[in-house]
Amino acid sequence: MQSSTILLVAVAVVVGVGLFFVNYYREKKRREQFSGLAAQQGWSYVPSNPSLAGQWSGTPFQTGDNWHVKNVLSGPYNGHPMVAFDYSYQTHTTNGRGQRRTTTHRFGVVVMQLPGALPHLEVTHEGIFGGAVANAFGFRDIQFESEQFNRAFRVKADDERFGHAVVTPRMMELLLARGEIGWRLEGNSLVGWSKGDHDPNQLMSRLDLLQQVIGNVPPYVWRDYAGIDPRPQQAHGDTPYP
Repeated sequence: MQSSTILLVAVAVVVGVGLFFVNYYREKKRREQFSGLAAQQGWSYVPSNPSLAGQWSGTPFQTGDNWHVKNVLSGPYNGHPMVAFDYSYQTHTTNGRGQRRTTTHRFGVVVMQLPGALPHLEVTHEGIFGGAVANAFGFRDIQFESEQFNRAFRVKADDERFGHAVVTPRMMELLLARGEIGWRLEGNSLVGWSKGDHDPNQLMSRLDLLQQVIGNVPPYVWRDYAGIDPRPQQAHGDTPYP
């Protein structure tokens, strides 16, 4: 019995050490990938920046604990200041025997600075429930003329009129074609996120999507809700993010 216990402990140690090195080399490879992308694009790269975890309030931020912000890229993307990073947080559950289980939730986050502050609006996928089922349970979202779009996406806004002003037929067409991430208008930020880590190719694609989202916001929306003309302000590439 004692030799069996020793063997099990030895196997556990070997497995633990193996997992440590697998994770170490995986993280090292990601740092090298994003550092190389930053050099290629003329962006700045830092391995971590904890201050970004508290800069936005919606999904996936401000929940759980042990927040981490890693592989931070910042700089201009076609004239739009942006920041992109790996984000994770942890949640904890306890079973009936008092055993605690910790789950780590990982996201790829991309944020573009808007030329002006706009009201809150969030666009996400419907998920496993359809719109009709979700609405039956009281989870109301804005409905549009396109039933295809209504089935595929949930749109929430503090001002429903603003939601309809932003999510135009052209915006719906864009999102139905390639709405691979959730996104949210939050002050002067356009925040995009997806579950799991993203790779450099996905990052560039998601930055392109956010740029198109900004470009599809009608000019009168910027004038009426932000009080600005976005055209001259979108031409610069300053980077406001730390």
